[in-house]
Amino acid sequence: MLRQFSVLCVLLLWLAPLARAADEPILIEEEPRHRLKFQNEHVRYFDVELEPGYKTLYHWHRSDGVFVSIASSPTIAQDLGKEPVQRGERAIGEIYFIDYASKPKAHRITNSGSTPYRVVDTEILSSCGATNPAVEGPNQTLVVDNARAFVTRIMLHPGESTELYAPCGMLVSVSGGTVALESPAVSESIDMQPAGFKWRQQKQTTKLVNTGKFVFHGVDIRLK
Repeated sequence: MLRQFSVLCVLLLWLAPLARAADEPILIEEEPRHRLKFQNEHVRYFDVELEPGYKTLYHWHRSDGVFVSIASSPTIAQDLGKEPVQRGERAIGEIYFIDYASKPKAHRITNSGSTPYRVVDTEILSSCGATNPAVEGPNQTLVVDNARAFVTRIMLHPGESTELYAPCGMLVSVSGGTVALESPAVSESIDMQPAGFKWRQQKQTTKLVNTGKFVFHGVDIRLK
């Protein structure tokens, strides 16, 4: 009996560091479902998709970010060292800004629903310089306006257009669709899937046209 007790004590002492290591927060890009799709000196773009039942590893958020909900499911959020919190479903296309640069946080997320949970995170790293006046273009609705970004929701019926302003920004597709970008320097047709994105960095305004057959639902994140 004494021998068994000694073996148990040794086993517990051996397992304790492993348990602590499992809860040690990692960098966001090291979390398996936080897929880094694009980065430059100004932004990093993460596509996060959690299948039902998946629990992320604890990971750090240290940069301000604009989040856009792509696929909805209830989740459980747990900040490091705190109790888990059940959250309801976010609306598809919901946009929110979190100032992680001034309030870094390590947490983990569990998809507690029966459908995939998907969100994209545009981390803002640095400005692109002086911006045009902070106004929304046609067929756009202002959602976020702060020191880091000017964010609008775009709804374009087939044939409709809007303007994407200089100097730089990230266009995010919520619904998917076929669009065209037109400017003196650019003429490009893009087939965008949900969570698709297009980075722009130019001196002139770019025209965005819905050349598809369905309503295009997008989000424009213009850096300040």
